[in-house]
Amino acid sequence: MSKGYWIVTTTVTNPEGFGEYVQGFATWIESIGGKVVAKDLDAKTVEGKGGHLAVIIEFPSKEVASEAYNRADYQELSKLRWANSSDTNITIMDGSVTH
Repeated sequence: MSKGYWIVTTTVTNPEGFGEYVQGFATWIESIGGKVVAKDLDAKTVEGKGGHLAVIIEFPSKEVASEAYNRADYQELSKLRWANSSDTNITIMDGSVTH
């Protein structure tokens, strides 16, 4: 089974408040078997609308990645992200290469 990923871009508008989200997220992601595999605090979006922070988060599968996003505990935690960032995009994808 292939891994699942969240591809996240956002612009942090309040570093202190966003830091609170990051602390909670680190504990939460570990508790559900996910992990951050890449992070760039000064990412460059070359097409479309993206933020300055880009993160790739790995999960055991795309199904687990989707379930994680929809969990009530994550939705509650994400309120901190929304309050302290803008231009957020989250894409959930399968890690297999089929072509």
